[in-house]
Amino acid sequence: MSDNTLRKVKPARYGFAMFGTSIPINMFKSFAAIFYVDMLGLDMKKYSLVLFIYTFVDAIDNPVYGLLSDRTRTKWGRRRPWLLIGTPLLVLFFILFYCTPAFIQNDTGMLFVYMLLMYILTGTLDSLVNANYGALFPELFKKDEERAKTNSFRQICQLFAMAISIALTPMITEKIGYRTTAIVYGVVALAVMMYCFWGCREPEIVEEETEKPRLFSSIFALAYVAPF
Repeated sequence: MSDNTLRKVKPARYGFAMFGTSIPINMFKSFAAIFYVDMLGLDMKKYSLVLFIYTFVDAIDNPVYGLLSDRTRTKWGRRRPWLLIGTPLLVLFFILFYCTPAFIQNDTGMLFVYMLLMYILTGTLDSLVNANYGALFPELFKKDEERAKTNSFRQICQLFAMAISIALTPMITEKIGYRTTAIVYGVVALAVMMYCFWGCREPEIVEEETEKPRLFSSIFALAYVAPF
């Protein structure tokens, strides 16, 4: 029996990660328009175009990341490598999203490109982290009682994070600005998520004799049934 199966992950350690994942993405999605349109002067049509383009990325990234994660085989498990690599990158691009260089702010064309790039990178890395975080839940907790307890704690952490990153953010940014607020939120989120993910050791996965879905066929099937 491997060391992974001997160490039971505590519900609080897994659930607390929801606090970390929620803080940056709530600020990211809730205040992007205020920062780029109201403060930096990006045209609303260009802002809407960013969201439109990202819609297509968001439609396919979760199944892609899920398929890649299912096929990952390392001594660290299937999910943890993606979490330990994706989390710092998510925090990095979230901070960069609100740390727009001055020379870019003065050029509307460059501002649009910068926002588009940072929005896609931040959004898709959030999908990467949450796809693997969610996939860990049924693998770590097998009993209904454990799942109910863990999910309750996870929802409490999410609500607490929303209270900070949505309700309190306007007051915080008024005092210290968006750049510093993003750095503070990012550092807190990184510390929380890395603590939780480092301790979420995965159980051994017994390979099943079933045919795995193929990456591109799954993407094409998704595109075929997606309503446009």
